[in-house]
Amino acid sequence: MIKDDIAPGGPKARDRNPFSCFCDKGYFGVAFSDDQEARAEQLEQFCLYTPASLLAHRTDSSQPLVSRTFNTSVFYGTIQMANYLAKKGISIATPELREKLEGLKASAGRPKTPAPRYIPRSEELQAWLDQLQQIDPLRGWVMAMIATFGLRPHEIWHIEQLPGQCSDPTFLQISAFEAGGDSATKTGHRFAIALPEAWLKRFRLDDLQHGQKMLKELRKRYPVKAAEAADGTLQFWNNSDLGRIVAHWLKNSGREDREIPVKLYGSHQPRSVPGKTKPKARRGRCKAYDLRHAWAIRAREMTTWSTSLKASSMGHSEAIHAKRYLAELTAEQMEQGMVRQKALDEGAQRPSRESLNLEGITPEILARARAMAALKNVN
Repeated sequence: MIKDDIAPGGPKARDRNPFSCFCDKGYFGVAFSDDQEARAEQLEQFCLYTPASLLAHRTDSSQPLVSRTFNTSVFYGTIQMANYLAKKGISIATPELREKLEGLKASAGRPKTPAPRYIPRSEELQAWLDQLQQIDPLRGWVMAMIATFGLRPHEIWHIEQLPGQCSDPTFLQISAFEAGGDSATKTGHRFAIALPEAWLKRFRLDDLQHGQKMLKELRKRYPVKAAEAADGTLQFWNNSDLGRIVAHWLKNSGREDREIPVKLYGSHQPRSVPGKTKPKARRGRCKAYDLRHAWAIRAREMTTWSTSLKASSMGHSEAIHAKRYLAELTAEQMEQGMVRQKALDEGAQRPSRESLNLEGITPEILARARAMAALKNVN
């Protein structure tokens, strides 16, 4: 039943992760034969303990069971799974189990703080992309697109218009790739903005013919999978798999031979404690999503764009942009961003600022506008 529900077109096809434990390669598929019936206590064990420790314990009973962390998104997924089973009439998802899981969630307190991200500096990212494009043109193009436009990794497959096809040459368009459900898409049709613009030429992102060739090759190697849902909408159901492909290019503990040969490193600055020496920045390997976070920080540091414009470009709300994507912003980056904004605010006359709607305009565009205004006054 669950396999049908998470299959393409099924009611949980777009939200299959909490139910992957029922797949052939998931916990229940590995631990039990097809003709075995799971009991209520076995479902409870899965909800309370890590699958790895459960499998180890089944092989060797002396191996201890390791409790799940009850304030994480993974544990919240088990609650979602148990509630869904109960809704479908599966008796082993007992009311007692669901009440126990909700109690553990409540007693665990606030959601666990995400692990620190190692955000690459712009100069580090640029040097890495220079190397990568030389040794691996396809993956170099993909990573340059993610870095330059702040894309989610799987959004590369859903590009509708490349740079040079939009009316603004610094834009690209993302299609509506998650049709169905209560809303048409996760983020809707949107346009993403290149930052910095110089990377468009440096990494051949403004070469339309080259971009079309790279996109065609990417889709050929790793096809997008779609199916029609029961309500007639089109569902793209392997976005998570596509995202993992890109993620594993940067970090793949199981198959390091499939990683990009040149490694990308970034920095995390631990927060200071008043009265104590400022801790040193930590270095670590970057993940694919770190390139997207780097775009948000770069936009805060280098531009005077409004939060609304930056959030629209990334395809999320202003609240998410500020809370999640600027979490790794350092004091120095924050200061540089404020210096740029202060210079713009003090240098522009209020009437011209209002008439030109300068919010979100870069200093370069502002300079061009001022030059045109000066020429008009002379004439």
